[in-house]
Amino acid sequence: MSESLEAIKPILYSIGLGGIGGFFIGYALKKVLHLAVMLGVFTFAFLYLAQTKAININFEEIALMVSQSSNFIEQSVAPLIVGVPFMGSFAFGLMNGLKRG
Repeated sequence: MSESLEAIKPILYSIGLGGIGGFFIGYALKKVLHLAVMLGVFTFAFLYLAQTKAININFEEIALMVSQSSNFIEQSVAPLIVGVPFMGSFAFGLMNGLKRG
């Protein structure tokens, strides 16, 4: 019996840590959501100014930065697969934190 308990301890630890972390981050995320809304309004205003030629934005440079970050994302898929129990419990905790915030 104790051998099977020892085998699942790392999974239980990962699930517990992910759930608790997800709850607190979800709670904090809900509290700062208004900041994200303001950032979105600012971004759309900025793009509107670029569209009306009031300001000049180098979209080629932005596209280059996005493509470089996508290469980084592609290289980091394997560690994400290993952390599936953590991510599942983190998502559950995140949703609970968002509900109660």
